[in-house]
Amino acid sequence: MKKIKSLFILYIICLCICILGLMGCAKKPVPKKPIKISLNVWLGYAYAFLAQDKGFFKKNNVDVELILKQSTPESLELFTNGDVDGCFDILGDIIMINAKGIPAKIACVVDYSDTGDVIIGRPEIKSLAELKGKTISFEGVNTFSHIFVVSVLEKAGLSESDVKFANISAHDVLAALDESSIDAGHTWEPTKTQALKKGYKIFAKAGDFPGLITDVLVFTPLIIKERPDEIRAIIKSLSEARDYLKDNREEAVTIMADKMGMSKEEMTAGVNGLYQPSLKENLEFLTSPVLLYGSVKTIMDFYLKRGQFSRIIEADEIVEPRFIKELTHQ
Repeated sequence: MKKIKSLFILYIICLCICILGLMGCAKKPVPKKPIKISLNVWLGYAYAFLAQDKGFFKKNNVDVELILKQSTPESLELFTNGDVDGCFDILGDIIMINAKGIPAKIACVVDYSDTGDVIIGRPEIKSLAELKGKTISFEGVNTFSHIFVVSVLEKAGLSESDVKFANISAHDVLAALDESSIDAGHTWEPTKTQALKKGYKIFAKAGDFPGLITDVLVFTPLIIKERPDEIRAIIKSLSEARDYLKDNREEAVTIMADKMGMSKEEMTAGVNGLYQPSLKENLEFLTSPVLLYGSVKTIMDFYLKRGQFSRIIEADEIVEPRFIKELTHQ
């Protein structure tokens, strides 16, 4: 009888140990996968690497994996295929993918291009008007690059039928100019600085069309719903990286240039050619009927004229300002 009692007690003890072990396992949190964000070689996105390198993401308790691609279409494709949770991209591209049924919510404005995006071409061409009958390139049909080039031509009094177009990556513009396959093209750093060194000239810049080339950070509605605290932490980290760049320019530029595969000269020129808004300015842009909404209308008009959209995309449906609002009211 004593033996049975002892075995029973031993059984109870083992059962308790197993239960406690299971409880311990249940309490152990399952590690979250890093939030994946794609970006391409553009100066305005480089401060994301600064946020990573200086530990701002880690400090704000968010694990971020940055995936760098050479061109805008490559980076955006990762997002549209569902391979990443977020993407740094151009406002025009985000409007386009939403129209195609791929939802992307703008969580913050990254930068406005001024002299960062340019039309650069042959020095013997004296003005934009002299591009009539010549070949000008943009990166991708019905992209922000296409919109920019057409806007530049219209301002110069030229119609699309007055010129020939070439669809060429921004980073291949210099080679195309050297080969005489184009007379001018849309590009940015590092190609811009390289082209200027070889004697080519700038005909137009993004700042001639305020707000037209606006870079944004977007996320899928699903990741926003499931992990809002981490999205807020990402935006906070980027804001801290922006401030670090402002206060520690030499070190920051060195880090960003290395991550983007550029020289410090090219990175410096690029950073000088854009404006990165603060959280407060972000709030104004994301909620302003003039700034963001005006840019959306201009881009929408371009696409509607070309029969690209079956419906109008309203600014309200592609913007998620909650994180900026929360951060500016802390």
